[in-house]
Amino acid sequence: MAEARKSTAKKTGRPAGMGTSPAHVLAFLDRLTDGEGKALLARINNQNADMEAIAREIASGAAVEELTKLARTGTVSDGIAWVTQANYDYVGLPPEAADCDFKSGFDTFLRDRLGKRADGFATIFEALNRHEAPFIIETGCLRVPRNWDGDGQSTFQFDWYARENQGRVLTIDVNPQSIDSARRACSSVTSTILNDSVATLHALGATGMGPAALIYLDSFDLDLDNPMPSAIHHAMELMAARRLLAPGTILCIDDFDVAPLGPGGKGLIVDRFLDTIGAEVLYSGYQKVWRISA
Repeated sequence: MAEARKSTAKKTGRPAGMGTSPAHVLAFLDRLTDGEGKALLARINNQNADMEAIAREIASGAAVEELTKLARTGTVSDGIAWVTQANYDYVGLPPEAADCDFKSGFDTFLRDRLGKRADGFATIFEALNRHEAPFIIETGCLRVPRNWDGDGQSTFQFDWYARENQGRVLTIDVNPQSIDSARRACSSVTSTILNDSVATLHALGATGMGPAALIYLDSFDLDLDNPMPSAIHHAMELMAARRLLAPGTILCIDDFDVAPLGPGGKGLIVDRFLDTIGAEVLYSGYQKVWRISA
C-alpha cells in the first residue's frame, strides 16, 4: 500500500500525507463567499466551468471586499508603511531602483517600460527642471500597477520626481479603485482626491492653490469611435484649472496622436485653444506637451 500511495502522489504532484481536509477547503471557500462554499465547490468541479468568471465574481463579492478592507485599514506600523513610502515592487520595479536618483532611474528602469509615452515623459521632466519645489496636478491617476506600456504609471513617476525635488503631487480620480492603486504605489508626497476632476480643479483654483508647475490631464478614456466626449471633458478641465495656470506652467494631455484617428484625440479642443493663445509646443506625439507663455 505504501508503494501505491507514492505512485499516486507522483501523479498528482502532492507528497503523500499532504492532502487537505474537505472541511478545511469548505471553510476557506465559505469565508470567501459568505457561506456559499459548497455551491462554489460544485461550480468549480464542473468541467465546463469558466474559472476566470468565477474568480472575478469572488473578487467582487462582499466577503472579499471586507477581507481587503480589514487587511488594508489596520493601524499597526507594518500596515501603514504603504501610505508613507513609495512601493517600487508594487509597480513592478526591481529593488535597486529605489536606490537611484530620478534621472538615472528614468533612463535605466522607466524609459524602456514606457513605450509610446517615453519621449513625452522625458520632455515633461526636462521641462520641470526649471521649477523649484514643483507642484504637480494630475487628473486620472495610476489605476493598474505594473501596466507601464498601457497606462504609463504617471502618478508613481511624478511622486518619485517630486520627492527628489522637494515638490508635491495632487492626483484626482473619480474611481476609488484607481485612488487605492495610486495611494499604495506612492509616498506621502502625493495627495489623492476622490472626486470629479472638473469640480475639484475649479475648487483648487478658487482657494488660491497654485500655480502648478505641471498639469497632466488624463481622466477620461478615449473612445476611438467617438472621441468628442473625451475631448470636451479635457477642455472643461482646462477651463476649470484656469486659475492654476501661470507663465511657465507645463500642460500635458495623454492619448493625443492615436491611430487611426491621428492628431487630436483627448486634446482636440485644448490643442486649438492653446494654439490660439500662443502656448509653446514642447512635444507632440502620443502625448502633447505645452508650456504656457507669458
